[in-house]
Amino acid sequence: MRIGVVRHFEVDCSHKCVLSDEEFQEWVRQYDCSPIRKVTMPVEKYNWEKCYCSNLPRAIETAKYIYRGVITESVLIGEVPIMPIFKSSIKLPHAFWMIAGRIAWFLSHRSQPETMKQTKDKVERFVSDIIADSEESVLVTHGFLMMQIQQELINVGFAGERFKRAKCGKVYVFECEKY
Repeated sequence: MRIGVVRHFEVDCSHKCVLSDEEFQEWVRQYDCSPIRKVTMPVEKYNWEKCYCSNLPRAIETAKYIYRGVITESVLIGEVPIMPIFKSSIKLPHAFWMIAGRIAWFLSHRSQPETMKQTKDKVERFVSDIIADSEESVLVTHGFLMMQIQQELINVGFAGERFKRAKCGKVYVFECEKY
């Protein structure tokens, strides 16, 4: 069985260098709705039987660009939500808010709408479901979630090109002979 995992194309959304907590929340909302920057990439390298994508516009648009059949949207592979870890009118670097939010997720801090356990559970359920379908599938999702998907695929016996930070638009292929 072969599964391809793709991070959505780059998002056309700039940000201020420093932001208050409210400005960061607004930036997250804008990012979630912003258009993608399409790139030229080889689409027909593999003949995927199914395509699943996150329910966010950037993933849906990427999926439409790289796959010509029916696309199944799933909240299970949607972006892990990120929120400021505290209220602050003091403007802090964008990178601070991003890193602090992901550390808070890792620690299951109450500031984050989704815990690490919830994320892992939904990824396990999703991977289990696509394995049960037994069809070669391509998944269009988000960089942070891709690390969780990669780990789950490895945990159940898949092998493939590993990544620490997924490149936008690149297909990472994982294969397993036992499925």
